Amino acid sequence: MPTPVGWKLLPIGVAAVAGGRVFGILELYVIGATAAIAVVMALAVRLVHPSRLSVRRRVSSTMVAVSEPLDVRLEVENRARLPSPTVRISEQVSGADDARFRVAPVPGGSVVARSYRLQPARRGVLEIGPTLVEDGDALGLARRRRILKSCTRVVVHPPIERLASLRLPVGGDLSLPVEFRRRSLGLISEEFDVLRPYTEGDDLRHIHWRSTARLDELVVRRFQPSRPGSLTVVIDTRPPGDAAAVQDHTTSVAASIVSAVLRSGDEARILTTDGRGTPLLTHRHDIGAALEFLATLEGGRPTIETTTTDGASVVVAVTASGDAIDDAGARHGLARRLGASLVVTHGVGHRGPTSPAADLEGRWIHLTGPGQLPGLWRLAAVAGRMVPAHP
Repeated sequence: MPTPVGWKLLPIGVAAVAGGRVFGILELYVIGATAAIAVVMALAVRLVHPSRLSVRRRVSSTMVAVSEPLDVRLEVENRARLPSPTVRISEQVSGADDARFRVAPVPGGSVVARSYRLQPARRGVLEIGPTLVEDGDALGLARRRRILKSCTRVVVHPPIERLASLRLPVGGDLSLPVEFRRRSLGLISEEFDVLRPYTEGDDLRHIHWRSTARLDELVVRRFQPSRPGSLTVVIDTRPPGDAAAVQDHTTSVAASIVSAVLRSGDEARILTTDGRGTPLLTHRHDIGAALEFLATLEGGRPTIETTTTDGASVVVAVTASGDAIDDAGARHGLARRLGASLVVTHGVGHRGPTSPAADLEGRWIHLTGPGQLPGLWRLAAVAGRMVPAHP
């Protein structure tokens, strides 16, 4: 189809031809005919010899945190033998302006690359594509437009703050006696449940020497099989926890905790008070499912509809409730309702603290902004509520 310049030149040329014939002005007739013919020839060339360009999109990652840069690379390949015309490329980006740029003529059989950078400002799913490719003639009179429908989906998840790996017991309580705190969230192969007589082939390192001396026969330890522990993070989506700006913070807290648990080799899941949630995540690679859930989490209901009373998981509640921030009774009531061993609040209450704090006896961590959770998490760990695996 003609370009804007071509559309303007074509009627001018036709008018000049008509005027030249009416008034008998040969020069005007020649100029008009030349202009009209130039546009028609440009269209014919674009139709008879279309460019053979293909575009391949690559992204630096299909999962990025809010405000983290995302690099997009487009590889434009000319599959023809002749050089391509100048190419204009426009890519649609959901929630942002289209990415637009020009590509100089590409030699036949060659590939050129162009890159641009995105920096998503909100959680969600970013759709890149489709791609509009326009190639025109040297005079800019005609162009050919093609839409490449391929799209790339990028999950924009809440920021993750790196927390100390957990040292928690199995069974749902964060404050067991000190002799239990050295266990991991799950059971490790160094723990044994019974002693038995030695049999040929047993590892001598497993001999229990005190029992051997007492019984006057070799006794070895029978070890429990390795078993991961489980932690559940419950996000309070009751008002004001249903607001998008609030969920930007509560989802970041949940993402940080779950990431630390999965990194330690244990299991985790995320629930909301209105009954939504992830399945049980059993491997560190499952963090993608958790982050996608948190990236798309929106809204909520004013009631608590989730149940965490199975006793098989440690429960941490994350809330932005002003009542929970201001009132220890309301906070403890929420913990009992959810079976939570720890409550993490975010925001500023009317009477509550206006700065980050940790009430270790009350099993409470209070946050007012980003970057505060790692230090308070470590403080709670040192106090025995949670014990980090590594310093």
